[in-house]
Amino acid sequence: MTVKAARHRLMILLATVLAVVAGTAALAWAADDNNVGDLQMCVPLRQIDDSRVIDDKTILLRVVAGSPYRRIDLAHECIGLSDAENFTSATTIGALCQQDILRVTQQPIGSQCVIDRIVVIDEAEAKALLARRKK
Repeated sequence: MTVKAARHRLMILLATVLAVVAGTAALAWAADDNNVGDLQMCVPLRQIDDSRVIDDKTILLRVVAGSPYRRIDLAHECIGLSDAENFTSATTIGALCQQDILRVTQQPIGSQCVIDRIVVIDEAEAKALLARRKK
């Protein structure tokens, strides 16, 4: 076998391994974490139907796929979030993910908050969260 042929085979092998790894990661990321209490790494933006700020540390999401509710727990209290009720995120993968940074849109506050956990919740917990909402 020539050096050129060996390199070609090695490149094909590496490409195959990378494809398998990427496919496995994509399946894990998009897995149907639909059981109450399951943690999710990310929620695709296209699946988010509605978001409600509950308080300065909690956001409720209604999604269109699987169990309909997710609770976002922030790592720390996000000053002004419940007053502003609006936030933005910068994402390059089209999803809200753990460790993403959210920014309060109301000025002059402009707090930044880190997503700690995304938890699948049931309708009863979603209703309880909405009932304790400040507004």
